[in-house]
Amino acid sequence: MKKNLKTNLIWLAIIAVVYAILSALIVAGIINAFVAQIITQIGINLIVAVGLNLVIGFTGQFSFGSAGFMAIGAYTSAIVTARMAPTWGTIFLSMLIGAIIAGIVAVIVGYPTLRLKGDYLAIATLGVSEIIRILIMNGGDLTNGAAGLSGIILFTDWGMTFIFAVVIIILILNFINSPSGRATLSVREDEIASESMGVNVT
Repeated sequence: MKKNLKTNLIWLAIIAVVYAILSALIVAGIINAFVAQIITQIGINLIVAVGLNLVIGFTGQFSFGSAGFMAIGAYTSAIVTARMAPTWGTIFLSMLIGAIIAGIVAVIVGYPTLRLKGDYLAIATLGVSEIIRILIMNGGDLTNGAAGLSGIILFTDWGMTFIFAVVIIILILNFINSPSGRATLSVREDEIASESMGVNVT
């Protein structure tokens, strides 16, 4: 317990120092708006990569569905934001709604497809992502088709992305070290042995 607490405090101190350094560089003008936008994109891609690593790396399931679920969350958030008054409450509410809808679709799709394995799972999830892409492309005025949504007020900056990335990483690390996470790792190592020990592999 003390070892974990010490490790967490060390990582928290490193994160605080990195945040302070980036803030100081931006305030001093050394990091301009363009570089700050690149840092924001890095943070968003980091969140996506960590989520993908949870599915492919820790569970050992070869899935191509992450991009489709990201698209659902992003488009839902953008649509809600565009139709409500631009406030901080709106942006967080839109992110919550996007996460809920993407989660519901993921459960509906994931429960039957996770009975598949290997290449079959990859093909099924690739098909789901393609269906989501086609629905977005043919969404009419709701998604604006291939042109995408425009005129959305940008609230996200590098600081918000940095904080969200840290929170997501901490959540996934805690999940991996939890009983459910260890069961997930056991499925990756040997699915048959895990199922024989009472783990619900699906």
